Amino acid sequence: MQVGAQCGGRCTELALEFSKNYSTVASISEAAVRGNLAVFRKHCGPSVKICPVVKANAYGHGVAIVAPVLAQAGADMFAVASIGEANELAQIVPEKEILVFGPVQGQSWASAELAEALKSNYHLTIADMPGGQALAEAAEQAGLIGRVHIKVDTGMGRMGALPAAALELVRFVSTGEPVRLEGLYTHFATADETDVSFAREQLQCFKEFIRAAQDVAGQVGLIHAANSAAVLALEESHFTMVRPGISTYGYWPSKTMGTMKVLEGLRPALRLESRIVLIKELPVGHTCGYGRTFRAQRPTRVGIVPLGYEDGYRRSFSNKTVMVIGGCAVPVIGRISMDQTIVDLTDQPQVKTGDVVTVISEKREDPNSVEALAELADTIPYEITCLLGRRIARRAVARF
Repeated sequence: MQVGAQCGGRCTELALEFSKNYSTVASISEAAVRGNLAVFRKHCGPSVKICPVVKANAYGHGVAIVAPVLAQAGADMFAVASIGEANELAQIVPEKEILVFGPVQGQSWASAELAEALKSNYHLTIADMPGGQALAEAAEQAGLIGRVHIKVDTGMGRMGALPAAALELVRFVSTGEPVRLEGLYTHFATADETDVSFAREQLQCFKEFIRAAQDVAGQVGLIHAANSAAVLALEESHFTMVRPGISTYGYWPSKTMGTMKVLEGLRPALRLESRIVLIKELPVGHTCGYGRTFRAQRPTRVGIVPLGYEDGYRRSFSNKTVMVIGGCAVPVIGRISMDQTIVDLTDQPQVKTGDVVTVISEKREDPNSVEALAELADTIPYEITCLLGRRIARRAVARF
């Protein structure tokens, strides 16, 4: 089966990466990342700030590659999960403001860490009174202003304060220094589903909270709720800022959203490639891999690809998926190991040791795309990209 792109001139560049002792390389398209941000900008309009989410190493794509491209393309600020991620990001794009999703946690936070976060002028989340008090105390001791976003739980049931408790936080923060209210936000539980009725219930709850908060504090700063799905499907949730996550990297928040016209502009930003490091012939009846789950029914030519589940190539792909070599799909056979995967090269006699293997294609329609692999594993695209391990080199390319 002919699929995917040919190696072409990029093989020489890949060879340079492979020569640095990387067995597998993820190429990240700068053009795709810029183009995806432009889709959000056009869809949301010029008055709405865009805050791409770059937590989890930019969803596995490499924050050191992605963040500068987004910054140059006009991202207004960035969001991460933790102060540790914020510290890393601040070294990469020091000119950009950073929102930390992970809330200040009362006395469980190291005072030195919190003091450094205040010095770095991060936007910090609080979700309960102990966290708010800890931030105020740290800010007072440091002689600094704590920039606060209050997260409201409107139905997600995860992080955030329920509306009544969140309003108490607004009262606490609005009393003045050493903390300043910079924003209010919430998060949707079902915005990526066909039925968005619960998301609309959350939206109504959040709107009511905003009005109550404005009655208490007057100005409440940035108001934001929209994740990727809501950016694309719930325009009334845009408020003054949106937080696109997985769609920043070109992937649909869910398969059910694939018919939306706005999604046509999104382009996957990642191609994952490895190489064949060994080829051998197996006789009829020979088995492959742990558990002997594949038995050769004919003389079988196999190739070894040096990546496995430690690299994020899931064990559940065993005997189910394909990789692509020279535009031809080759089946994955036997169980995927920690460091190695076996492919069947019997029908591709031209393949030789050293040939480039496309493990994950950037073409959405290919059988080894992020979306196809997610469907095969009964999971979501987020998991496929976020699991890509540290042994994988990331490199920027202008475009695919």
